[in-house]
Amino acid sequence: MEPKVILKENLSSWLEALVSNYEVIAPVTEDGVLVFRPVLKLSEMTIEGTSGPAKSLREHFTPQTETLFHYKLYDQSADVAPPELEIRDRVIFGARACDAAALLYVDAVYSNVEPIDVQYFERRKHTHIIGLFCDKPAWSCFCTEVGDFLEKPAGMDVYLTDLGDRYYVEPLTQKGEELVALAKTQPANENDLSLVNETRRKALERLPKRANHEESCIAYDWDHPVFVELAKKCLSCGVCAFTCPTCHCFDIEECPRGSKGSRYRCWDTCQFEKFTLTGAGHNPRETRKERTRQRIFHKFKYSKERYGMLGCVGCGRCIANCPVNIDIRDVIKELERRR
Repeated sequence: MEPKVILKENLSSWLEALVSNYEVIAPVTEDGVLVFRPVLKLSEMTIEGTSGPAKSLREHFTPQTETLFHYKLYDQSADVAPPELEIRDRVIFGARACDAAALLYVDAVYSNVEPIDVQYFERRKHTHIIGLFCDKPAWSCFCTEVGDFLEKPAGMDVYLTDLGDRYYVEPLTQKGEELVALAKTQPANENDLSLVNETRRKALERLPKRANHEESCIAYDWDHPVFVELAKKCLSCGVCAFTCPTCHCFDIEECPRGSKGSRYRCWDTCQFEKFTLTGAGHNPRETRKERTRQRIFHKFKYSKERYGMLGCVGCGRCIANCPVNIDIRDVIKELERRR
């Protein structure tokens, strides 16, 4: 698939073409915060001069609250009906490499259970991703420590690199070719490629690196003192999980109204005290020490063993948003010292 170049003056017409065929979701600024929201025109988007949206793509695939089914009760039976799904083809424009790669991890999680999560995979099937190279990584970013998807993008159809007055456009899939065909482009030349390499080199110089991405980051040190220190600081507020693109845990609740009702799910996190509380009153993770340990081991050990990939893409949102300045990079370094 041949790379192209699209002048920024032609970006608006490309977006118009996309909007006429798809729902387009892109980074926008709401109350000073950058988030992914549906857009209709280029002026609504905020895609330049940023280090990425504050929120991940998670809510566009598993909403914060979502009905699973409706029911009606009778004396000895019940009628159960799934919710109506109105999912149109859509394009996520300007996704970062870490967020696109995170979807592959969530795919692996939801593919590992029965019955299949129809609502999640319907949204995945109808979603196409135009990614944007992160040329201004934030102080909290560490994607290069957990993977090479910034250089070798995964989970997207098109990869854009900002070259100042134009974008270098790389179609990565057949669908990507179709999306790029809607734009007014011109063939990329050697000078464009040289600028791309220089742009990426400068960005990568600002990020840390690991020698081997295939190895798990940590050893299984159950009694490491770092978890005691984490427990002293952690507020169990859940902001790390709710801004994380790979976290996927949810709680299930009932909403009864007489003989009718619905069952719904809502976001949850292993950092909440009642997450593992059983009906008998026993809680196997009753202190913050157990809960913070679970989060670290889940992402950096259990996920590697179960799915063949880490449960972290290094987006740095948990670091940037933690109210008590817990830095997961420091935790991993402490655990690595005992390997």
